[in-house]
Amino acid sequence: MTPTQQIELLRAACCVAGIDKEASEAEMNVIDKLVKKTGVGRASLQAMVDRATSDEEFYKEQFNVLKADPSESMSFLLQVAMADGKLTDGEIHVLAKLSQRLSVSTEDFQRLISQVNEMLS
Repeated sequence: MTPTQQIELLRAACCVAGIDKEASEAEMNVIDKLVKKTGVGRASLQAMVDRATSDEEFYKEQFNVLKADPSESMSFLLQVAMADGKLTDGEIHVLAKLSQRLSVSTEDFQRLISQVNEMLS
């Protein structure tokens, strides 16, 4: 994954974490792994998280931009969504939009969500 794709994935991960208007500590711990890879500073990360928790336009931008590796990206985004031990309707909605952008089939996406729900039960 290129550095640009890693940044795109980081922004998308912030969207997944922030869809319920807060990014939990567990979600941020998963995101921090990617932050270390990208070299994004704390102020930039905080700006992304702030925007993800308060600005619906941020999500729309990510739905148009994300072009990273589909398998690696979906795996990471699902880790973020699962980090706090629950998968909300908002997270599923954002993940569905991002999966479309990554060209993940609807069937594969539904299978992934079912597997996540089973793991969280």
